[in-house]
Amino acid sequence: MNLKNKKVMKVKIEKRDMKKRGRGRPPKQVQVIEFDPTSVKTFRGSDLQFSDELFQPMKTGTELDVIFSTEGGLMPGTNMMLAGGPGSGKSTIVLDVLSRLTKQGLKCLFVSGEMDEIAHYKYCKRMPEFKCVQTLFLKNYSQTVKETLEYLFDQGYDVIAVDSIAEVLEMYKDAYRTTESAAEFWFLNLQDKHKKGGNKNKYYTTFVNIQQMTKAGDFAGSNRLKHMVDAFCNVEKSRDGLERSLFFSKNRDCDKDFKVYFSIYGGGVHYAYETEKAD
Repeated sequence: MNLKNKKVMKVKIEKRDMKKRGRGRPPKQVQVIEFDPTSVKTFRGSDLQFSDELFQPMKTGTELDVIFSTEGGLMPGTNMMLAGGPGSGKSTIVLDVLSRLTKQGLKCLFVSGEMDEIAHYKYCKRMPEFKCVQTLFLKNYSQTVKETLEYLFDQGYDVIAVDSIAEVLEMYKDAYRTTESAAEFWFLNLQDKHKKGGNKNKYYTTFVNIQQMTKAGDFAGSNRLKHMVDAFCNVEKSRDGLERSLFFSKNRDCDKDFKVYFSIYGGGVHYAYETEKAD
């Protein structure tokens, strides 16, 4: 194809004709996608350049720093997922990390799609250290979830935690009457934009996303979500409830694969290395 004569190639995609069968059924939609072949670029590693801020770890001062990255801490511009069963301690771990970073002056946000103000207040009564974490109660914006998150993320944050992916996607689907794949596409693109500094204050935002596991221990959700993140952390709780642990089955920022055990008592979270592999 002669690119000089054909700068832009238009691809017209027509969705299947849908007959109205009831109220609220959307009409036929025609989507036009413009593709410019001259916009396609490839890179070598030597071509890429980023600010030194991207390589300064955010240290929690706990044993988690060792498994977060080889530099020792949570790295900027990272998309992470914590997955585990109900009651395994996912939200507690995330809020503990955010509270430790907030107290150091880092800008953190907890997006709660599951708790409301009353539930969160009770949570903070049990865990007083979490009171300092800036929180968005997403249920209050269920009809404008896209606009709300896009606006808030654009303010720029060091770390944003989302609890949980499933709730955000459900709200998006309900509000905009769309599919699971369309919701995932929006969610992943939004996080990808901001982890690369695409906000008005140019923060390389790190995202910590919470996702549920089924009772059988299977990942609840599309494998696309699991594969598109930089790090995947498994949070586990023993059947008797006496032992809790977390480990990374995938982490592009770290080559450590041992577990860190944790316990929740006395209004705080306490960590310990897995003895055998830490020695």
